[in-house]
Amino acid sequence: MKIDVNNALTVFSLLFMLFGAVYRLAQVESNINARINRVETTVLAAVDQLKDSVNGRLYTIEKNLDVHLTEYEGKKEHYDYRIHTFDTQLEHKFNRLRGLIKQLSGFLNKESGFILRDDEY
Repeated sequence: MKIDVNNALTVFSLLFMLFGAVYRLAQVESNINARINRVETTVLAAVDQLKDSVNGRLYTIEKNLDVHLTEYEGKKEHYDYRIHTFDTQLEHKFNRLRGLIKQLSGFLNKESGFILRDDEY
C-alpha cells in the first residue's frame, strides 16, 4: 500500500479542519454560556434591586398606615367623647325642660283646670 503525498495531505487537512471545527464550536458554545451567565446575573441583580425597592416601599407604606391608624383612633376617641358629652348635655336639658313642663301643667291645672293631652308629661 502506497500512500501518496496528496492523500496524506488530504487526510491531514481533513483532520486539521475537523479539529478546527470542533474548537470553533467549543468557542461558540463558551460564548453562548458566557452570555447566558451575564444575562442571568443581570436579571438576578434587577430582581434583587426590585425586591429591595418593593420592601422599602412596603415598609414606608406600613409605617404611614400605622401613623394614620393611630391618628384615626385618636380622632375617633375624641369624637366619641364629644358625642357622649353632647348626649349628656342634651339629656340634662331635656330632663330640666320636662320638669318645667310638669310644674307648669300642675300650676295651670290647679289654677284653671288645664289638662295636657300628652300623657308623657
